[in-house]
Amino acid sequence: MLAACASRGTSSANDAAVRTAAEPEGLPLRAGDAIRLSFSRDRALNGEYRIDEAGAAALPLLGARTLTDGPAASVKQQLVREYEDRMRNQSVQVFYLRRVRVLGEVRDAGLYLVDPTMTLDDIIALAGGASERGNLNRVRLIRDGQTVEANLDVSRSVAATLHSGDQVYVPKTSWLSRNSAVLVGALISAVGAIVAFGI
Repeated sequence: MLAACASRGTSSANDAAVRTAAEPEGLPLRAGDAIRLSFSRDRALNGEYRIDEAGAAALPLLGARTLTDGPAASVKQQLVREYEDRMRNQSVQVFYLRRVRVLGEVRDAGLYLVDPTMTLDDIIALAGGASERGNLNRVRLIRDGQTVEANLDVSRSVAATLHSGDQVYVPKTSWLSRNSAVLVGALISAVGAIVAFGI
């Protein structure tokens, strides 16, 4: 019985570790992602610094830093510590940005850098917003070619959802939904004609 309890305890710990690793803050950054820096005084240093194919970014005052070796949250904390050691009289904010692709019925489909404070609506806005035919009630999250979530709430934060390389897909509204007003109008006209001619 003790062995069974210990086994369940180990299993729970392993499950928690797997969940943590699967959450965006527990995942490493990847080539194409970026770090955004915001300094309280030296604003000329503010900017987004992209991670190259070798996993490094050239950061102001620190030089080249490999940023893909550990969890994104740890990288962020390490950079804050290094800047605080070098710059005594000002603060710095560090944000990590994951590169995602926005596809489907949007005005400007493509690759965008997304920070964890954004909502899905914010991400779609980066792509110019949904087109006239876009269905924001059926937004899908696609990872490695597979739909991992569908019918997403676009007001939802992506902090615990989005991984580097994910795709946000806005599908087309169905033909029936797009033409319902026309069909209703035609039906009303037909009923009117039937009544008028006594058919």
